[in-house]
Amino acid sequence: MLRYKVVQMVLLILLGVFVAAAGWQNKLLNFWDHPSAAAEQHHDWSALEKNMRPEACAQCHESQFNDWKKSLHAKAYSPGLVGQFASMGHEAGSDCLRCHAPLEQQLFDSETQMLTSLKTLRQFPQGVSSTADLDASEAQLPLRHSGVSCAVCHVREGQRFGPPRKGSQQEGFIAGVAHGGFIASQKFEQSAFCAECHQFPQTYAINGKPLENTVREWQQSRFSQEGQHCQSCHMPDRKHQFKGIHDQEFTRKALDISVFINKYDLPVLQITSKHIGHAFPTYVTPKVTIQAKVLDKMGKVLQTWQWDMVREVFFAEGWQERKDTRLMPSETRVFTVSKLNEQAVQVLFEVIVIPDQFYKGVYQSLLLDNPEEDAKALIQRALQQAEQNDYLLYAERITVL
Repeated sequence: MLRYKVVQMVLLILLGVFVAAAGWQNKLLNFWDHPSAAAEQHHDWSALEKNMRPEACAQCHESQFNDWKKSLHAKAYSPGLVGQFASMGHEAGSDCLRCHAPLEQQLFDSETQMLTSLKTLRQFPQGVSSTADLDASEAQLPLRHSGVSCAVCHVREGQRFGPPRKGSQQEGFIAGVAHGGFIASQKFEQSAFCAECHQFPQTYAINGKPLENTVREWQQSRFSQEGQHCQSCHMPDRKHQFKGIHDQEFTRKALDISVFINKYDLPVLQITSKHIGHAFPTYVTPKVTIQAKVLDKMGKVLQTWQWDMVREVFFAEGWQERKDTRLMPSETRVFTVSKLNEQAVQVLFEVIVIPDQFYKGVYQSLLLDNPEEDAKALIQRALQQAEQNDYLLYAERITVL
């Protein structure tokens, strides 16, 4: 009889785990629908487990935290974004946070809360304690200041979610002491998981293409057919670095760039998008400029050429696209200098990356409207940061004598 009751109890426990896992599997279908990290009352979490701040996660996941804190995900609640909220109102601001800080606990619930947040961001620009010190003032900030942090992707109603353990394909509930186990899903390693923020709907299309079309660009590339997802490049070996065009080394490795004299004796720069699974650059924000400078024997500039790779949009009675000259996945493009000056000795080719080209214009325009003090200070900070993000990706001289 005792043995029967023990077996019965084990079966009930297993049934409970199965039902719970099935419930969380359904939850994954709507993972980004009004996401909430708040733990339900019946969870017996420790104070540390209930704390959704990334500094709390760092107490056990230090390497992931150290990678993430340098990423743009950690800076998603940015001064350039927040500085616009004063003129928008808290409801419109919360619409922006659906990607920049999407948890329900991160959204604004009042105008006062939103305006207070502007002042707080001025005082604490980082939004996170870089040393993961839970006693630091940054660790006491509202959760929204941490942007796209650990809980945004890994916590729903207190339950932890993530990819299957390394070397395993097992999905569903995985028992464990920490957090009472977690729910494993291969969705965390698929591009569709990133699409909520990195693929805009067709309703945001300009000239037939959504404002941000990154996932669809990937779907149309060879990388999709080869099973290489966003995470393959931006989270290699599961590192939470989320590197992109702001990172010079990361960008340089993704491209093949060379200069040579072609069969017509003309200097050429050639760029191939070799390891990029979407348009380069993706989105409307960055611009990549290719410059050619013809030099005489004294190094004086005799002639110049410039080409841009950019999706340039503007607003005039609705959004319009001026041009789209971006490099598509696996595409090779050649930039040729012709009709050289007779005194030409060398041609200097340069590739310059301006990661925040579009935002610079937005910030400058906003400052002309003379925003209120807190908003103005944040937008000025954003513009200054954007100006510092430009970099020289490539430079090479070729002799033309």
